[in-house]
Amino acid sequence: MSNELLLDTRELEAPEPMGLVLQNLSNLNATTYIKMIHRIEPLMLYTHLENNNISYKTIKDKDEVSIYIWNIHFHDTTIFETL
Repeated sequence: MSNELLLDTRELEAPEPMGLVLQNLSNLNATTYIKMIHRIEPLMLYTHLENNNISYKTIKDKDEVSIYIWNIHFHDTTIFETL
């Protein structure tokens, strides 16, 4: 079973969304991933994740962006394939 840590940052101003995600990266483990909802793509976040070998998948919708974030220990990455 997987645990989703939902971070809805649509109403936050920069740099609060980035700070919130960075604070929660320590919660990533074999069963927990982050779902961040934002109003724009957080391009600077992607660079940080890539530099720290953290995986992510971005889903763009009309009015928002969902970013799923997980680390190498996450047990079931197949859940991100169906998004």
